[in-house]
Amino acid sequence: ELQPEVMEQRNLRLLEKYEKVKANEVRYEMTQCEDADYILVAFGSAARISEKAMELAREEGLKVGLFRPITLWPFPEKQLAELAKGKKGMLSVEINAGQMIEDVRLATNGAVPVEHFGRLGGIVPDPEEIVISLKENIKSGRFNG
Repeated sequence: ELQPEVMEQRNLRLLEKYEKVKANEVRYEMTQCEDADYILVAFGSAARISEKAMELAREEGLKVGLFRPITLWPFPEKQLAELAKGKKGMLSVEINAGQMIEDVRLATNGAVPVEHFGRLGGIVPDPEEIVISLKENIKSGRFNG
């Protein structure tokens, strides 16, 4: 559209449509988050690996939960913001260079420290690597507690 008034109306309709999608189509899954001090945030293959990492960490006495966004657009920002309350830290686990960490940080709005663990080049992380990264973040003081 070349007419600004027509384009504005089109954009307003699209914004309305987006708000409906945001209200009705956000999907996510939480595992053992109720008592968790630390949350692994992961999607896709990284979520499956993080589930095992969560189990290993719990065996070692760390209270870890898993938040798995199923939809990345729209991102489950409200749910993640609510979950962040009272947590000590979140680790964004990704098989990439950290494309999701900014979404996690924006959603939590500084309520909790958020760090990144990722592998690149087709390397799939081991669950143990995720636990090591979590422990390093705790020991370094990047996570509260």
